[in-house]
Amino acid sequence: MYQFGMDYFLGSFGPIAMCMRMTLVITLSSFVLAFVFSIILALLLMSKNKVIQSVLKVWISLFRGTPLLCQLFLFCYGILPYIPGIKNCPLEVQATICMALSFSAYMAETIRGAILSVDAGQMEACITTGMTTIQAYRYVVLPQAFRLAIPALMNNFIECFKGSSLCSMVGVTDMMLKAKMIANKTYRFIEVYLAVLILYWLLNMLFSYGQKIIEHKLSAKYYGGSHK
Repeated sequence: MYQFGMDYFLGSFGPIAMCMRMTLVITLSSFVLAFVFSIILALLLMSKNKVIQSVLKVWISLFRGTPLLCQLFLFCYGILPYIPGIKNCPLEVQATICMALSFSAYMAETIRGAILSVDAGQMEACITTGMTTIQAYRYVVLPQAFRLAIPALMNNFIECFKGSSLCSMVGVTDMMLKAKMIANKTYRFIEVYLAVLILYWLLNMLFSYGQKIIEHKLSAKYYGGSHK
């Protein structure tokens, strides 16, 4: 009869936690890149050029309508290795680029919706005061849009964090791959995967707590501290 090995369970935390840095680096890097890409995509989606809109809608649909794991295999083994300047990059960088492209498709719709939520009259007011369209977006529209998009963007960040575990499938040595290596060596799959699950869970709760702090500070800033 199988008996849970507490020694294997507790002993798995240290080696897996040693790979936490890679998991966090991929998560943060891919999210920041995705955020930049999403702003560009959102602004282009709002352009009046029908060709650009059609191409971007297909592009976004591709990433939103296919599994992240398939995208990682395709980009890390079938596309990025043949692109000059990227083909010699470490696998971790290629996986980060793929994740950034994937999550930017989700975040672009979030940013676009937030921008449309800002009163159109503010853009008109900026133009009448002599500001350019770029200045109006930079100093007036986008700051308000980002505040509105914070809850959704933080959810995207958490999904990006959880999705980073799939990078282990293409050979990135993160927490998940380390857990798999330990489990294959010890044959203690329950103990090892329970340990890595708890680590992901604890990090996720930490990020969720950080999300609440950010939302509270933004609410206090815009509502004079009276918003609860």
